[in-house]
Amino acid sequence: MTDFLHGVESKEVESNNFTIQDADISSVAIIGTMPVYAVENPQKVTKIVNYNYTGDIGNNIEGFTIPEAVQTILDLSGGANIYCINVFDNDKHTASVDKSITFSDGVCALSEKGIQNLVLKQGENALEIDKDFEFDQKTGKITVLEDGALKESQENVTASYKYVDFSKVTDADIIGAVDKDNVRTGLQAIWDIVAEYGVVPGIIIAPGFSSKNVRTAIETISERLRAFSYLDVPKSTNVNLMEKARLKPVNSVDLTTSSRRSMLCGPWTERYNQYEDKTTSKPLSPVAAGLRVKLDRERNCAKSISNTPISIAKGMEFPISFMLDDPTTDSNRINALGIATVINYKGVYYFWGARNSSFPSKSGIKTFEHCQRTTDFIIKSIQDSQFVCVAEKITRGFIDDIVAKINDKFAAWASGDDPLIYGGEAYFDETLNTAENISNGHLYLPWDYCPVGCAERITNLPHLDIKIITKSLVG
Repeated sequence: MTDFLHGVESKEVESNNFTIQDADISSVAIIGTMPVYAVENPQKVTKIVNYNYTGDIGNNIEGFTIPEAVQTILDLSGGANIYCINVFDNDKHTASVDKSITFSDGVCALSEKGIQNLVLKQGENALEIDKDFEFDQKTGKITVLEDGALKESQENVTASYKYVDFSKVTDADIIGAVDKDNVRTGLQAIWDIVAEYGVVPGIIIAPGFSSKNVRTAIETISERLRAFSYLDVPKSTNVNLMEKARLKPVNSVDLTTSSRRSMLCGPWTERYNQYEDKTTSKPLSPVAAGLRVKLDRERNCAKSISNTPISIAKGMEFPISFMLDDPTTDSNRINALGIATVINYKGVYYFWGARNSSFPSKSGIKTFEHCQRTTDFIIKSIQDSQFVCVAEKITRGFIDDIVAKINDKFAAWASGDDPLIYGGEAYFDETLNTAENISNGHLYLPWDYCPVGCAERITNLPHLDIKIITKSLVG
């Protein structure tokens, strides 16, 4: 009867529930535009977790940035948690047309995107859709129907409709604001993601919106969230212009940033749009985000994003020269500016560039994209896990328990074939934790660590040794 006890016993329990879980730094926030007029229940923030997303954000219509970015990220990552913040307003960002149209062989193609409320008239007579004509929203083609009113004559036809005017989407829309009722728009709606979903995005992009004001706003919020942003170089920015604009603004191109929490990416790449069945130039930031999510999952955040294949790239906006050992090529000139690019190596396109935007104005391990993200991963993992420790009693046992748990996690992160860090150590410092600080409820826990470095440059040192002849002949 081993369960029987006539007496008193004590069972020791853990002083707290403090365990360190790996933080999620791979959730992506996209700020941009989507065709809300074609979405059944449009939301300010839309969460995407799989490929069945067209009903949530609309089809990949040329000009809208969110559907294309989502498709790119999912294609490259194989799956991601994506939060889409739409800024497109179907009333604010549209224009109206009332004009005469001309048919050729019974077809008239309208050039605008997002055409809505199409009304055709022949003279004063209104024409009926699907009776007199049919309209293909995807191609913008109006086709005369055999038994309709336009069969005999297609003269004197006018069309009135509303269409999407992408030029009306401004930097202010992307940056967003918080109004008097505390309603957040644009980039500021990231705080709604935190509040509604309990998720802090680790990656932020605004594909194609590349002004200094937008970039500064993204970098500022990235700093607050310990997130990382991939930022696009403006379309048609060649290598010479990148070199100039990285130092000072050149007309509308301004690449002057030294943030550790961003990576500039350019030029744009050619990608296939299945919905519209065509290939066009698109910004590089969704590619970077998709590859980063893939690497985080399959390796870890300590693997540099550089030298990763881009399976969906069909070409580049303009050629970027590359040679593995030539510092004068376009790719090396771009990387020397602290800008990531794309190279074609033996017929395969690769993302190429390891530094964040603080390079080249700064140097050292903190200028590598993966090192900054590894630092954020470690800080978030430890910090978030300490939630249960807040408001506990400060005792030496409590402190020793926390320090031991951190050191155990450092040991785990430094072990194995694909380590995250070289090592780390947490410790108790009596000089920081004075009686005054402890009595005011303030506990200091210092710790040292170092992320794994990146082999950005490898230098071979070949030496031709004729003595090898003798060794070879002698055997």
